[in-house]
Amino acid sequence: MVNFENIKDTAVATAGKVAEKSASIARTVGEKAKLVAKITKLKTEIAIEKDSIRKNFTEIGKMYYEMSKDNPHPDMAQTVAEVGVSLESVAIKKKKVVALKKELADNYDDLVEEPEEKTDANDPVEEAIEEESEAMRGE
Repeated sequence: MVNFENIKDTAVATAGKVAEKSASIARTVGEKAKLVAKITKLKTEIAIEKDSIRKNFTEIGKMYYEMSKDNPHPDMAQTVAEVGVSLESVAIKKKKVVALKKELADNYDDLVEEPEEKTDANDPVEEAIEEESEAMRGE
């Protein structure tokens, strides 16, 4: 004969253990989710700080270049020269773009719509290149 009382007691005890284990797992998952959220928040804050550092280093470099391009420190002479070459190359290529756009407009004005040039207006590197290119062109 089956003892239903024993089966009931075993089922209740098992259900209690399962409920206890489920609660324990839920607490652990909740704690780990909080830790993951804290880690994510800190990584985001680190990325923001790194971006700030990058922008400040760029600004320092731009200022150094402007102040020292004619007489750089010997340790920086090669780098300053390379920046100068790159800026000159940008200025030359921009002149070519202007000439090609003019040719395009002269020959195909009614057929082609010129795509807008996309630049990051807040990019200090782009600003420095533009300013130096304009200075080299005498604008």
